[in-house]
Amino acid sequence: MFRKLLISLLSFFLLVTFQLFVASASSSAEKSIQLYVNNVKIEGVHPKIMSGVMYVPYRPFFSALGFKVTYNIETRQISGIMGDSEIQFWANEDIIEYDGLIYYLDNAIPVINEQVYLPLRLISNLSKYSVSYDKSKSTVRLESYGLGEDAAIKGLLTKYYETFSPQLYSSDNLKLGYMNLEYDYEANKPVSEIEVRDYKVTMDWIKYISASKAQLQVTFSKNTEVLNLTDVYLFDIRYEREQWKIANEALIFKSMETPVDIDKQATSIMENRYGELSTVLSDLKIYYKALNEENLELTVQYTDPLFIEQWNEVVFGSKTWDSLKKESFAYSDYRYNLSDERVVFLGDNEAVVQGKVDFSIGEDDEEGVNNEYEALIYLKYSNGHWTYSDEINLDQDFDERVDSLGNPAKLSGW
Repeated sequence: MFRKLLISLLSFFLLVTFQLFVASASSSAEKSIQLYVNNVKIEGVHPKIMSGVMYVPYRPFFSALGFKVTYNIETRQISGIMGDSEIQFWANEDIIEYDGLIYYLDNAIPVINEQVYLPLRLISNLSKYSVSYDKSKSTVRLESYGLGEDAAIKGLLTKYYETFSPQLYSSDNLKLGYMNLEYDYEANKPVSEIEVRDYKVTMDWIKYISASKAQLQVTFSKNTEVLNLTDVYLFDIRYEREQWKIANEALIFKSMETPVDIDKQATSIMENRYGELSTVLSDLKIYYKALNEENLELTVQYTDPLFIEQWNEVVFGSKTWDSLKKESFAYSDYRYNLSDERVVFLGDNEAVVQGKVDFSIGEDDEEGVNNEYEALIYLKYSNGHWTYSDEINLDQDFDERVDSLGNPAKLSGW
């Protein structure tokens, strides 16, 4: 009787042990780490964690990242090539070479079941992938730097070009120290009567340095009724507080041309609105006369009051526009002469004059120096007359996209 009981207990113990073993094996299989690359599950690739480091079999991993794999039988060197980047390593060695740089590992590159394994996080970061590991779900996800971010970045740059608002700067942008951060540039963006015929923002190229940093070149093309403008910028951008921000910038190309139909527009204004045209030109001449006579009161009267107001609110410092203009009159002797002027746009509250501006600096102006330039002069109607608002020097085109040696332009620190 006792023997039968003993056999029964032993059988029960073996059965329970077997069931626990099967359950444990099943649980272990279920907890194999699954790899995702850009939200795509990589079948048959299961990273392993050894000594706190996650490793992955290099061949299927490289295939998922888009590397072309080569092997040198003589040197036992394994290489992976993707675009202009190359990675080199050797099984059981503790170094990895990537684009000519050497990275030293804490442990030798292991071989498991005749497969060479590489440290996943290091290779992913070198290949510009961010890595996230969810231990509870036994998943590791790789995501290309900037994946799906192009639209948000283009939106940032489009808005910036329209407002140049410091609210769009990153916290390390040095320009923040010179601007009024309490002024709402976007809310106070001026609305113009001048029609924008075409506006295009093109990201020429973008290079993600990390998941939160990028460098790029952008071309802005904006064609209006009076000016066809193309600007090319280089930008450093940062991802801060779930938004992309501008850290640094450089204008490397500018092209300004008047539209092909501007003569037709000027002729139409001359024929159909001559009286209004004459008033615009008369008021503009009064403005330049006030400048030449250093008449502060009259200069203020014929300067766009909104421009003065925005200057006082935006420009960093305690001096107002009036006080700076007064100092300019006291310490300089500028003289302006407007010629070949014509009105090329005339709205209800805005006008644009095209003409040649010749300026000199009193008796000290050097002989033979050409101070004349072609300009577009923008005016606003205010307080019963036309006032000077802004001016564009059409002769200030430049191209610095490459230097004298043919090297591409770059921001400092690149």
